Amino acid sequence: MQGPARILIVGKDTGNDKKMAKVLAEGGFECAMGDIAQSAAELCGSRRPDVVILNMQSAPARKAPDTFLALAKTLKASPLSSRLRIMLVGTDKNMELADAAADIDDLLIGPVNPAQICHRLCSLVRLNTMHEELVRRLNTSAKYGLDAPAAIAPPSHIDNATVLVLGDPTQFAMIEHSLAKHATLIGALSEGTALDYLTRRDFDAVLINAAAAIEPHIDFAKVVRGHSRLFNLPIVVLADRDELEKCPQVFESDITDAIAKPYSRDELRIRINLLVRESRFRNSLKKIYQQAKHIATSDALTGLYSRGFALEHITTMVKDAQRTSQGFSLANLSIANMAEINETLGYASADRIIRQVGEVIGLLIRGEDMAARYSGTEFILALPDTPAERAQKAVLRIKGVVAHTEFAVEGHHAPISVRLDTHLAGFRQVDTAESLIKRSRSVDLRAAA
Repeated sequence: MQGPARILIVGKDTGNDKKMAKVLAEGGFECAMGDIAQSAAELCGSRRPDVVILNMQSAPARKAPDTFLALAKTLKASPLSSRLRIMLVGTDKNMELADAAADIDDLLIGPVNPAQICHRLCSLVRLNTMHEELVRRLNTSAKYGLDAPAAIAPPSHIDNATVLVLGDPTQFAMIEHSLAKHATLIGALSEGTALDYLTRRDFDAVLINAAAAIEPHIDFAKVVRGHSRLFNLPIVVLADRDELEKCPQVFESDITDAIAKPYSRDELRIRINLLVRESRFRNSLKKIYQQAKHIATSDALTGLYSRGFALEHITTMVKDAQRTSQGFSLANLSIANMAEINETLGYASADRIIRQVGEVIGLLIRGEDMAARYSGTEFILALPDTPAERAQKAVLRIKGVVAHTEFAVEGHHAPISVRLDTHLAGFRQVDTAESLIKRSRSVDLRAAA
């Protein structure tokens, strides 16, 4: 069973902390309260939190804000909690502190929108999962005698970002005044121009200045996400607070974050800086995932992980999930019409189709997901910290893309269509690697969720 992400709130404040805890519980998080006087070991306890929220609106934080930033530094330096993420929730008065602290991963200025804080926490939890899985993946690779790439940390400061600004031009001067010292800004008056820019050069973020309703910008963000290269690009919308209140779905969409108007120049600069830091760190982790692959751990035909590596790694994932209650899902994808393809192309040419299907799967998964070729026409996909209902959506997306892809083999003029059979199983505490793999090969995809 998948355990909820654990959020630790530091900074007790009568009423305010209970309200925040209720919001997080309703958002599906497990919430605990911590005291600023506790040590890192006491705060982390038997189960390390995924994200720590520093409640700068609390009485202890208002009295001694520096002690909260010192705690952030201590937590990041502790081996018990070095990979957790830290969010600061506060007021305009806390922005200078957040700006100076390299240990803060996210900042929200109150009053906090419940949907927004849950949305941002999900992003931080996923980044944490990505980092944890990378460490686990490197440990599995070490069993094959492979050296690990150098460890990385989020960049401490960003002073060379490139930001695309779209929308209402009347506030461009204020945006420029906020960001120009640390970023290069490129303006686009229309979505068509913005898409043209995005496909021709690299950007660190897109900033949408909404003059009125937010819904059209949600549609634009969905179009941007349709480009695989732009799937994780930060997209931030500037909108009136009333519009954000009327449109809570903005935090369930492809938009990364929203900043309510009126905003200060410092808030805009710091929030964009933190999002770009997060994005660059995520991209760096993805590069290390790629560097960690080796011929000794890869399937020769597809370039995905080998069956042997997958079995070893899933065994480790099961042990970790039993220890931490942070589960995962395991999917099975097999080429259903392989007999027809063999008959049409011959076995040698049909191998090229298997290779191409493997390449498509590898392109569509998240950085932290592990895809392997399990047998001749069979692939397995491990999705860390992902319950079956969410994993189902990811697997159906892969199935749909493969079904609509026209595969080609040299010497054969007609396109080749591929149908995938898909199965899925979510981790259970009683599972072994063998039992989970067996269920993942037999449980229908829709029944698993």
